[in-house]
Amino acid sequence: MEDVVLKMPTTDVALIMQFASRMGWTIESRRNPVARFIEACSGSKAALTDEEIQAEVNAVS
Repeated sequence: MEDVVLKMPTTDVALIMQFASRMGWTIESRRNPVARFIEACSGSKAALTDEEIQAEVNAVS
């Protein structure tokens, strides 16, 4: 698999989502990995500092 970043007008997203579904592709917005990271960290025993969270966000952006 290869990751590709595609920027497009919001009005075209539904069409691309439909096409991707037919092709068997997965699409996720850039927000999703960050949200998943924050969610995963909130359940851990060792709390992360704001700086550590920012460093991780910058790493996936």
